[in-house]
Amino acid sequence: MKAQCILCETIDELDDKKFKTKQLRNKPIRMYLCPECEGRIAEKTVARINSGKFEFHKPKTKSFIEKPAKHE
Repeated sequence: MKAQCILCETIDELDDKKFKTKQLRNKPIRMYLCPECEGRIAEKTVARINSGKFEFHKPKTKSFIEKPAKHE
């Protein structure tokens, strides 16, 4: 199945066996984002939330990006 990214308008060939493809096929209202755009938006969203200037309406108990613990 071919899908077009709503931001950069690139056309990607999606594997028919993946869950995301099934969602797009069954509910065409859903928007498709290519992996590059999806990753870029996720990074910016996490950075904005962790900056402290973003008012998050759910109780924030920990940072969204945690550094892995060192095993010694």
